[in-house]
Amino acid sequence: MYGILYIMKWQMTLGILIVAVGIFILARNYTATTETPSVMGTQSNSKGLTTDYSKTSIDTTKLLSGGPGKDGIPALNNPTFVAIGEEALEDEVQGVFVERGTDKRFYPYNILVWHEIVNDTIGGEPLAITFCPLCGSAIVFDRVVGGRTLTLGVSGLLYESNLVMFDRETESLWSQVLGRAVVGELLGTELEIESMSVLTYKVLKAKYPDAKVLSQKTGHPRNYTIYPYGDYDENDDIYFPVSVTDARYQAKTIMYVTPFDGRSFAFPITSLPENDKRSVESGGTRLTLFKQDGEITVTTQGGKNLPGYYEMWFSWATHHQADGVVIGL
Repeated sequence: MYGILYIMKWQMTLGILIVAVGIFILARNYTATTETPSVMGTQSNSKGLTTDYSKTSIDTTKLLSGGPGKDGIPALNNPTFVAIGEEALEDEVQGVFVERGTDKRFYPYNILVWHEIVNDTIGGEPLAITFCPLCGSAIVFDRVVGGRTLTLGVSGLLYESNLVMFDRETESLWSQVLGRAVVGELLGTELEIESMSVLTYKVLKAKYPDAKVLSQKTGHPRNYTIYPYGDYDENDDIYFPVSVTDARYQAKTIMYVTPFDGRSFAFPITSLPENDKRSVESGGTRLTLFKQDGEITVTTQGGKNLPGYYEMWFSWATHHQADGVVIGL
């Protein structure tokens, strides 16, 4: 028995070490900070992030350093794109796909994992393509708030093990999975979620051969063939603390999430078969779900398409105990 416990302890330690090394790689050429922001008014931390911590909707002691400081993981602000096939990419690589009119763009995870945010304009719409590797959360936001276009960056902080973004205009802090400013001048302001899909490169090539692919020539010295988080996606360990444990699903099960009518609806993507249509009802709300070639659509009873995003179960459950609805399929 003691031998088994020893092995389990060693495996967990090894997993944490792998992720720590990954974070170190992400942070190279930057100095990490372990400071927790003060809540006493406007201040600038050692990495140059100035935020009004007197305005907050969260317990700021739960804002933890992920290792790199502000911009230690550099968002992409002037992305360039190539045609399919111009750069080597394995068929099984997943990525975020966004389509606006004739403008079709693919953002591979092997690039997003190193940058987490891409500020882009697609079909004339200023959008932010965001990805948190620790939560598997891929979300596309409209960057226009109150008539002003925001530019989002990676703060270096985590809240409930999730990416905390900041906007360069006010340096307010935003929870990625909530899509809401939780600290700072824009406190309570919400970003509008935009429609997107997560596809493999193989499906992209077959279904959208005219799509453009985010180029690996980002201007940053990164090896995009290396995944810096080891086997994090496959193991059961969560390396930063969360306040909720919900065992209804395995922690890292990928959920498809649709916010609607003041609630957050979620279901495991693997529970919806390909080319299958399901209608579900909860609390008087009827939704129709459909998946084809990995693309998921959710429509209301009136036929309106609802935007959605992807997120690991543990993260969704942590943030939506009050307003979450799990769709059983």
